[in-house]
Parts: sequence; structure tokens; C-alpha cells
Amino acid sequence: MTDTMLEGLKDRISKSAKIHQSVGIIVPMNNYADLSEAIIDHMMNTKDDFWVYITITKSFDTIIKKFKSLSDHKNIKFIDCISRAAGIVRSDNNCIYVESPAMLEKILMEMINILHEIKDDLNKYIIIDSLSSLMIYNNPETVNEFFQHFINKTRAEDVHSISLVVEEEMDEYINRIIFLNEKIIKVRESFI
Repeated sequence: MTDTMLEGLKDRISKSAKIHQSVGIIVPMNNYADLSEAIIDHMMNTKDDFWVYITITKSFDTIIKKFKSLSDHKNIKFIDCISRAAGIVRSDNNCIYVESPAMLEKILMEMINILHEIKDDLNKYIIIDSLSSLMIYNNPETVNEFFQHFINKTRAEDVHSISLVVEEEMDEYINRIIFLNEKIIKVRESFI
């Protein structure tokens, strides 16, 4: 994706996330890495917002290697669902490690705990990266139930959510889940 496209997409996602309680983003696999990096870059440039990034796709360690100053941002917390499952054990003040992406209740509990620590005057956002990856580790009906609890909890807490889905991994289950969001953004190669 070109820089112009990424800037336009960041702007569209940012505006949609402010207007809508929940936003689902369907992205082609070849644009996925650019999009996830653009989202993290946007998070790092918004000091008045608090972000929780639930990662099922990349380890926190991988993300921190790409964005070295990310640890300095106290307004961003990660929930890493894959490092421990891969045998990686480390600790970081900006990251909570969940043992496995199959532990959906634990993911929700950690998210709720983080939300209760955040000052009320901050705008709060949660990103799930990605629903497609959650489907690899869980039964589709279980992910559907998890996502409904997730959406209900974020709405009750006045937290905005952004959920990523890889377009090539869409099936009837993911399609049903992603459309629980209030707004859907479908990224195209020629987006702007």
C-alpha cells in the first residue's frame, strides 16, 4: 500500500472508530501487515486515548522490535495471546500474557481488568488482531459467543472496538461474527 493510501485508511478508521462503538475491518492478506502497522503507528500518535491491543497474530516481542519506542507509551497496553503458547516467557509492564488464544474467558477478564484501571476522562479503544486467528484456535460457535460478550462489554463500558479480519479467511462463521459490528470497512488494494 502506498503512504497516501495508508494515511487515507488511518483517517477513515480513526473517524469511524470515534463515531461508531464497534468497527470491523476486512482486509486482504497482502495489505494486512501494512494495516496493522498503520494502526499501531496511529495508536502511538494519540496521547489522549487509551488503547488495548489484543494480539492473536503476532507476539508482543515481534511488535516491539518493529516499534521500539512503543514501551514508552503508557496509554497502550497489549494482551498477547500467542507468546506463552509458543513457549516464550517474558514480562513487560505494557503487556499481559495469556497462556493461549483458546482461553477466551481469560482474554475478556484481562481486558476488563485493564479497562477498570484507565482514567474515565480518556477515550478508550480495543483492537482485536485478528478474529481470523481466533478461529484457528477455537470452535466457531465459541468465538461467536466470545465476540458477543466482547461487544456487549465494550458497549456497556463506553469503549470503542476495532476488529480485524483477513478477507481470504472469511467463511460463514467469520462473516456472521464481523457483521455484529456497527460499521464495516472493507479495504481494497486501490483504497482511498
